[in-house]
Amino acid sequence: MPACTPLTPSGKNTKINGANSQIWVVSDGTAGMRLQAIALGDALVGANITNQTSLADIIITPSCWLRHLPRLVPFLPKALLSSLLGSIATRLNQDKPAVIITCGRRMAGTSIALNHLSKANGAGTRTIHIQDPRLPPHYFDILIVPQHDPARGPNVLTSMASLNRLDKSKIADAANQLGDKWTGLPAPRVAVLLGGANRRYGISAIMAKDMAKRLADFATKTGASLALIPSRRTPANLVAHLTAALGPLPYAVMDQAENNPYPGILGLVDAVIVTSDSVNMISEATVTGLPILIAEWQSETGRIGAFHDAMMTAGHIAPLRDHLPQKGFAPLFEMPAIVKSVLARLDR
Repeated sequence: MPACTPLTPSGKNTKINGANSQIWVVSDGTAGMRLQAIALGDALVGANITNQTSLADIIITPSCWLRHLPRLVPFLPKALLSSLLGSIATRLNQDKPAVIITCGRRMAGTSIALNHLSKANGAGTRTIHIQDPRLPPHYFDILIVPQHDPARGPNVLTSMASLNRLDKSKIADAANQLGDKWTGLPAPRVAVLLGGANRRYGISAIMAKDMAKRLADFATKTGASLALIPSRRTPANLVAHLTAALGPLPYAVMDQAENNPYPGILGLVDAVIVTSDSVNMISEATVTGLPILIAEWQSETGRIGAFHDAMMTAGHIAPLRDHLPQKGFAPLFEMPAIVKSVLARLDR
């Protein structure tokens, strides 16, 4: 599946769910949030030249009090914080991780609670939170937010795109493992990363049919073969409409039962089309420096609209038209700079 697809961790001694881990990624299991946090954790492990850092991927069910009333957390007594955190509070006291990484507004209260309980226990754990929680930045040791969000401060780092684990070497390695189904597509090849419904809007039958027609028209006018990669949110009727509209044109569709061809597809194609709903899929694709073309379900507004505007202004993406651009797209690979800034702050 696209959107922060897990890859083999880069740290030689990385232990997923291992005891006594020094970096924790704590999430509620939401894929887009969890995997951004894992991406940063894995990059920090890989940056440790002494090869002593390990990573734990911990999935919990956050207390509803921590989720909905995070501003109260700094004022709660230690015993109540431990009760709200449950078993992870005991593990925190035993393992004393150096760093805890969380992502998304739903995990902000848990991050604050872990921070305060760690300090109360004298553990010295540092917290890193990804995405703007719409809370004062000083609740966290380090806050990493998109540039289009308003949070700023001495402990705030910004990124243009969402964090992910892709780089060109990983993409190239994955591309070398693709089978004939994908390598046999005639050039030019274009990957189509298909999203779907989200909290902002649903995908109606009319929207799915219109998207299918636009993509088929693009293939007809450009002569491109399409590598279709649906995600968990992709409506089944979209794939059905799309394959019907493509008819005899060359294409291949990712089968949920096959070995995941993504992100190797990104190393095979000449351009990428991404539906407009997913910041994560767009962010991953821009690592390549290929033409990244955005197919809108509808006109995007708010934070995702601001993200699109910033990415287009910087030359990373462009709207889907009826031709295939050949150049003029800037690759976006932010993780090395973010890791350097994080490590500098952790050393203070």
